[in-house]
Amino acid sequence: MIWYQKMFKPLEAITRTGFLVSLTSYIVFWLADVVQPGFVSRYFSVHIFLLATVVFGILWSMVLEEYEQRPLIHILLAITFGVVLAVLTWGLAADLGVYRVPLVLLTALTPMILYALMRDSR
Repeated sequence: MIWYQKMFKPLEAITRTGFLVSLTSYIVFWLADVVQPGFVSRYFSVHIFLLATVVFGILWSMVLEEYEQRPLIHILLAITFGVVLAVLTWGLAADLGVYRVPLVLLTALTPMILYALMRDSR
């Protein structure tokens, strides 16, 4: 129903937009610097956007009045992060021999374990 719509909160919208824009800018400029070393870092530090992301994230969390739980998104992010960590560990742990597979399995499961611990601590 139209009268049950969320009320517009300008400070929350501004801080959310600042967080998302600075996070996107940080990722894009960092990837551009990875692809072409010195492309961005020759002119300014990419970490300025990281600082802005942290500041806007803290401000956004302070003005956020209502938080919506989305467990499916949290689980998908934990699985994705686990796969990325497993691939990185597999590539970096080539010299570990027999310890490579258990280490990859442990790093793949770590995000899900941490998510389960954080969810149960409430």
